[in-house]
Amino acid sequence: MENDKKDRIDIKGRCSCKGYNLDKLLQPNILILLTKKNLHGYSIIQELESKDLFNGEKADKTGIYRTLNTLQEKGLIQFEWELESTGPAKKVYHITETGLECLSHWVNTLESYKKTINVIIKEAKALLEK
Repeated sequence: MENDKKDRIDIKGRCSCKGYNLDKLLQPNILILLTKKNLHGYSIIQELESKDLFNGEKADKTGIYRTLNTLQEKGLIQFEWELESTGPAKKVYHITETGLECLSHWVNTLESYKKTINVIIKEAKALLEK
């Protein structure tokens, strides 16, 4: 009986079934933000948190900066140093033409996922309502 408890999914914890592990969705969200305006890393984090992408939790700042680096390495975004009279220099990110093309692909991919997700939801609801 005790082993059964250990084998069960901990739905109170950080389970994918509760929206965790959707870090890939950072990419299109960052591209969306940078399509609207150029931002530095901290502003990107604040904007993402205001969209409540993290189930009410604080964003993984390291993960966001890692995603920014990945997007930059792929040529989807670029940055310029902003030198202010006070404080340290900041990287200000902007989207590239390749990034806009990638965002277009994200739209198509997410539309496709949406159809698949709707089928899963419909089937699961039907089974759970029995």
